[in-house]
Amino acid sequence: IYADMEELGVHPDEDTTRRIGRAFVTLGQEDKEKIVLEKYLKKYKYMHFNGERVRVRRGGPLT
Repeated sequence: IYADMEELGVHPDEDTTRRIGRAFVTLGQEDKEKIVLEKYLKKYKYMHFNGERVRVRRGGPLT
C-alpha cells in the first residue's frame, strides 16, 4: 500500500501511521515500526498552550 501511495505522492495521516506501527509491534517487528514512524510522522505537531495553537517538535519535552 505504501509503495502505491509513494508513487502518487500521498502521505498517510498520523492516525493511519500509528495504526500500522502498532500492527508491526503486534507482529514482533519493532524495527519496521520505527522506520514507518520516522518516515511518515511529521517533524512538528501542534498543541494548545494557554489558549493558543503552538507548534512543537515531536519527541521534545512537551510531548
